[in-house]
Amino acid sequence: MYSPTRRFAMFHAWSPLRPLGPLAASRSAGLAAGEVPSSRGFSSKGYRIRRVRYPWKTEVQKMTWELLKQDMVSYFQNVPERDSTVHIRADPWPRFTMKEFLLEKDLLPGVISKYGPNRKVTFNKNEMEAIAFDEPNGHLSNLFKGRLFRVYIGKWIEECVVTDVSTHPVEQELMFVRFDRHIPGRMTVVPIPVSISGLWGCPGYRKGGHVEVALPTVNCEVVGEKIPPPLVVDVSQLHLEQPFGKITLRDMLPLLPPDGTVRFSRDYSMDEEVITCYDPKALGEVPLPHDWQDPNFNHRGGRYHLTYTGFWPKQTTRS
Repeated sequence: MYSPTRRFAMFHAWSPLRPLGPLAASRSAGLAAGEVPSSRGFSSKGYRIRRVRYPWKTEVQKMTWELLKQDMVSYFQNVPERDSTVHIRADPWPRFTMKEFLLEKDLLPGVISKYGPNRKVTFNKNEMEAIAFDEPNGHLSNLFKGRLFRVYIGKWIEECVVTDVSTHPVEQELMFVRFDRHIPGRMTVVPIPVSISGLWGCPGYRKGGHVEVALPTVNCEVVGEKIPPPLVVDVSQLHLEQPFGKITLRDMLPLLPPDGTVRFSRDYSMDEEVITCYDPKALGEVPLPHDWQDPNFNHRGGRYHLTYTGFWPKQTTRS
């Protein structure tokens, strides 16, 4: 129970008028009036522990870099070959079954065509969507149309590439996929994605320049058995020049397979800029030409038009 006697005892224990001990008195003797000691008398003892450096520990620390270097060299020497081929299983499309019915059962309908009869198949919808959307909140991956699919349908194996895909306008959801067979010896045009490496060591980037991938995908003509993996371009030697530094298709020729089974599309020029480095403040704004049309409003039934005849805008198509 609280009492005045206990209150007096607590005050006396914490009162500044209480006489100091011999150790505290000796520490506070050299302080001027109004100064407070920087630390208590008992606080520094536990923190001033002498560390013993054992001889074997020093030797191991000196050998650390050599061991780490050997591990790094052995890893990069034994790293497997880059391959973007996807192995996936499929089932035949049931007869007299609509696409909407398959989607309700979490099945993705698809068609494999070209160089043979059309083969209707169904995939595991969740498995195919995990391949198509490689980012949590991203759009359809550029690699989805730039890789080889090896589809196992019973006793049949189809090697094909994605040529057309139907997706939900907002959600990460696939509706339909169309494939074309890839036959070695026949030319197949595949959009190969382009990515960059060495950005932190890029001289132009460190000087304040903006590094931009002008061509996210490069159409390549493939006649070999495999589709090449994404093209990784090193930008560690890209400088900030006037009007802009650039890496062209001619500079990327060493990235193609040495066997000559892959080449860039003949629709390109070898001087086509793939990656540029420029100063955003040095580029002025250029207005669009008067005959420019937004490709997002182009539709095979005509052009999209918004009319405001009523309260809500209506979207129509005009030829």
